[in-house]
Amino acid sequence: MSKHSFVYTVVEEFVKIDKETLKEINKIKLKKDDYVPDMNLTSYYNRSSLFNDFIKNKLNNIFKKYNLTLKDSWVQKYLKNSYHGLHTHDVLHKSFVWFIQGDKNSSPLYFYDIGYPVVNTDQTIKINFVPGTLVIFPGFIPHEVRPNKNNNRLIVSGNVI
Repeated sequence: MSKHSFVYTVVEEFVKIDKETLKEINKIKLKKDDYVPDMNLTSYYNRSSLFNDFIKNKLNNIFKKYNLTLKDSWVQKYLKNSYHGLHTHDVLHKSFVWFIQGDKNSSPLYFYDIGYPVVNTDQTIKINFVPGTLVIFPGFIPHEVRPNKNNNRLIVSGNVI
C-alpha cells in the first residue's frame, strides 16, 4: 500500500483484475455521455444497479478497511485523445478510481491541492496507470485525466460514504 498526501490522504491499494471482473465490466453497455462531452464512452451507476452491487461486493474488504460504504459507481472507457477535465466530486464524501485495463500509454490520474487552479501550490500527485490499482481520495480534491495516448484505458469510478 502507498500513501500520498498534501494535508489530506490519497490512498493506493491493489485489487487484482480477475476474469469474473472483466466479464462483468464488459457486460456494461457504454455510450457517449452528452453531459460530459470530454468523455468518449461512459456508463453511469443509475443505468446499472446490478453492476453497482457487483462492485460493492468486489471492493467490500477494502471499503471496510477504511470504514466506507459504496454510494455509486460507473465505468469509463477512454479512447485515444479522450480526457476528463479538472473536476471534483461530492465534498462530503470520498471517491475512488479502480484501474481495470490499460498500459504504460494509458493516461495517469493527476491530483492537485485544494484551490487549484486559482491557488497553485505546485503540489501534484501523479498516479500512473497500473491495472488493479485502486485509488481512494477525498471527493473535494481537484483531479483530472489528461488526453489519453491509446484506445485502452478502462476504469471503474465511484463515490463512497
